[in-house]
Amino acid sequence: MNKYFLFAFALFGLLLSCNDSELFTPGDEFLGGGITAGTYQVELNGNLWKFDDTTEAQSDAIQSYINGSNDNGNTISISKIGTLSTGTYTEADGTMVVLMMNNGIYSNVDEDGEFLPFELKITSVNQFQGHVSGRFSGMVSNMTTGEVITLTNGIFVNIEFETGVISTAKLKGDFNEVEKDFSINARAEGITTAALIVGENQDQLQTLSITIPGGLSEEIFTEEDLVKVQVNLGTTTNPSDVYTNYDPLTDTYLPTTVNITSVELAGENTTGNVKGTFSGTIAKFVNGEIVDEVEITNGEIDVPIVVLSQN
Repeated sequence: MNKYFLFAFALFGLLLSCNDSELFTPGDEFLGGGITAGTYQVELNGNLWKFDDTTEAQSDAIQSYINGSNDNGNTISISKIGTLSTGTYTEADGTMVVLMMNNGIYSNVDEDGEFLPFELKITSVNQFQGHVSGRFSGMVSNMTTGEVITLTNGIFVNIEFETGVISTAKLKGDFNEVEKDFSINARAEGITTAALIVGENQDQLQTLSITIPGGLSEEIFTEEDLVKVQVNLGTTTNPSDVYTNYDPLTDTYLPTTVNITSVELAGENTTGNVKGTFSGTIAKFVNGEIVDEVEITNGEIDVPIVVLSQN
């Protein structure tokens, strides 16, 4: 009896000595392919892309995200409503993916404002060590050209995250004199080449994006610089009702002004900041025709520059 008791006690001690990151989640035993802690990769139209040179994640009751980048300046950002927790989430839940690539910005919203399929499966969350793992797949569209890319075999393993980080970011404006706040997960990416300023309004499942093809500097940009403003102003029953200052069918830009008043680039592994204002006209286009217009006034930009931590 003592022999069996000692064996059971030893087994119990062994289990206690293993933390969450050392225990396999379903499917981990089949990872292979050099996938280790810190891996963040996905196949784009069948070609493997890695985004794990630098990574970061945040878990918050309102909005959470998992970000990664590579040394070529390409970035990926997956965001979901609510905290990071195990489960399966799709575009119907407001889950989004944005890729900043050298040839443009891609997201799971196409040029017609329709949500493309995207599935995020979070398989493991270690709250004690602050690690999150999961898989993802779906489709993304180039915000300018309309090119569609298929995402397969997406995976991230033990990405470090912070919990409940308070953000002071500000991205808001008046839309036909009604103030809308897009400060959730508001940030600037791709500063020196193609800049994206983006934020979310989770109360109404709305996302605002401002794209400046030439990158950011302290100057005034207009539609002549091919600045694109896009926001889905639909409701929770129709989140794809997109308004924009650009119609790809007729290659028409409506008047838009983005005045960048400050670009502060901080030191290594620290966050800089972008400040400015924006205004202009956006519209809902149907077959090249404007069916509704919205005037943007009093737009405010005060957002951090995304700088990811080095693995």
